[in-house]
Amino acid sequence: MDADQVREALPERYEVIGGKVYDMSPPPAEPHQRIVGAIYAHLYAFLKGKTCRAYVAPFGVWLDEASGDYVEPDIAVICDPAKIQHKGCVGAPDLVIEILSPSTAVKDKSVKRDLYREKGVREYWLVDPMLQTVEVYRFEGPAGGPMAAPAVYGAADVVPVGALDGVSVDMRDVFET
Repeated sequence: MDADQVREALPERYEVIGGKVYDMSPPPAEPHQRIVGAIYAHLYAFLKGKTCRAYVAPFGVWLDEASGDYVEPDIAVICDPAKIQHKGCVGAPDLVIEILSPSTAVKDKSVKRDLYREKGVREYWLVDPMLQTVEVYRFEGPAGGPMAAPAVYGAADVVPVGALDGVSVDMRDVFET
């Protein structure tokens, strides 16, 4: 099979992690998109005029071009302008936020969490629309060492963004119906 045939056989949206292709369909549900929009809008407004930039999916992130690992996080914040290229981000974002959905939750909580830690993402959020919680991983220390337990926040909490000085997200605004 040549490269064009491989691309035609792939799902419309996909990620590649460790050489394995992950289908990203079906498209996200309304609560997912509402939550992505609320968090992105808050971060975008805070970052306006600053070096860091927030991007919302679909936005390609190549954590390691040599490995071919390619992901599309729901929200990525990149503070190093050298990582931003025409095709997307090449290298680890400073902050990655994934909104859990039934079809991706297992991958987001394990495969992607471990990949982000290994590749140098500083902070990783898992937002659960059903439970209205946020798990925040701050990846400090060596990737092979023990992983600290995440800080867990609820729907009434204000979540500080450790990767960005001076910003926090009020989850009441995010989870409002």
